[in-house]
Amino acid sequence: MATWSFYGRMGTLETLDKLVHGPAWFFCRIQGRRRIGKTSLLRELSKSDETLLARMVYMQIPDSDERDVAASFRRTLSDCESAFANDLADSVVDFSTMASAIGSLCREGLVVVLDEFQYFTATKLRPFNSFLQEQVDRLRETDRGGLFVLGSLQSEMSALLDDKGAPLFGRLTATIELLHWDFEDLTSVYRAHDINDPYQWLTLWSFFEGVPKFYRDAFDQGLFSVSRKDFAQVLMERMFLKEGSPLAEEADTSFLREVKGKMLSILNFLAENPGCSNGDVVAAVNREDDTTPLGTHIKRLVENYQMVDKRQPVFSESSSRNARYYVTDNFLQAWLSVVKPARDTSRMRPLSKAIERAMPRCFVHEGFAFEKLIRQLHVECSRKDVGDFSLTSIELGFWNRARNVDNDIEIDIVAIDADNRRVRFGSCKRNATAHDGAALTKFDTHVERFLSTKEGRRVNEWAIEKTLFAPEFTESENQILSAKGYLCRDLTWYAALF
Repeated sequence: MATWSFYGRMGTLETLDKLVHGPAWFFCRIQGRRRIGKTSLLRELSKSDETLLARMVYMQIPDSDERDVAASFRRTLSDCESAFANDLADSVVDFSTMASAIGSLCREGLVVVLDEFQYFTATKLRPFNSFLQEQVDRLRETDRGGLFVLGSLQSEMSALLDDKGAPLFGRLTATIELLHWDFEDLTSVYRAHDINDPYQWLTLWSFFEGVPKFYRDAFDQGLFSVSRKDFAQVLMERMFLKEGSPLAEEADTSFLREVKGKMLSILNFLAENPGCSNGDVVAAVNREDDTTPLGTHIKRLVENYQMVDKRQPVFSESSSRNARYYVTDNFLQAWLSVVKPARDTSRMRPLSKAIERAMPRCFVHEGFAFEKLIRQLHVECSRKDVGDFSLTSIELGFWNRARNVDNDIEIDIVAIDADNRRVRFGSCKRNATAHDGAALTKFDTHVERFLSTKEGRRVNEWAIEKTLFAPEFTESENQILSAKGYLCRDLTWYAALF
């Protein structure tokens, strides 16, 4: 059986290697959601250089007060490999001496890592930023050492480092934004662990998207050796529902800890109704006698917390009322719409019954996740110059609400290549068999309606492609649909590109 390794991030590792071995002191932010692999990235970096590991001073900031943070840093200094750091330990008693010690460590050529740096937005911990600013300003002319600050909440990290009124504003020398593994990274995981079934790829992605730690947990739970037939059920049981499951509390601790009241109601509604409009949210969340505006709550979820994705149809303006709202993160969407209801059921009924009732919800969730995956694959392939379509617009779909419902338009993929005057219309189905005669007729009708609209007339003279997407097409299905004039693209086709 294959062992777990480090996957992807090669370009980021090269960037960090140049940074730590560069000719000047650095102050670098590494930012990304929880479990995305910030600490693992630095651990992997240290493996390539034994001296770097000895020079690295790593501390995870506790969500506590000044005395406890200083005590934690003092213990960190006492326990690390550097004798110079050991000698500094006793001098750290408060934020002033802690910041001073960081300055001394950097001047000695050591690299300091402060993880969970966003906790310094708390009122009790905020004074540390001013003390650190003083040291950072002194270190800017230094040619040795460096400081990494790691954080998982973008809004709080931005408040500490990007806000013009913050003590550390303008002091960063580098920023690394860690995103999800992309599909190319995931294919390396699939191949390394002999996961060859596209439907298993979809199930994994629909729950875990590209979060490395979740895949590591799945590996540790033996999930990669489970057959396709039982894969989704076993995933829910081992990862979420049975006693001691590694992700049983992840959503509450990582996502929902600070989301209360109306914002939580909005998230729950969007999870049950992906792709709804602002009006749908207001009608569902507010009672008739409740005139509380929801715009501020929705805006915070979109801009501050980045938990909600606001999507516009292709060719629309940012102020268009046709915007639709989705829960941004696959894991959170899966938790709210699939896992949490199953956990609630399992409190009173057998686990097998809870999973059985959850499976239809799981399949619906996978359907929406598959459409999202196809959109992202178009962007990734275009960015890496592989595949068969080059994008000039990242808006990848069209919908409207006509006064007459018979004139509604709903197209999953509208990909634009303006440079080559080419447009791709796509239909996404979780199962290839769903691309039947009725579905194809509906798809063609909606494409024709789009081409008759003001937006559609822009591409009337362009080359038009109609493409069908599914996790897997058999050779026979591909031949039949191709004979009718449709391109067929599945996840195996995309995996072969990498």
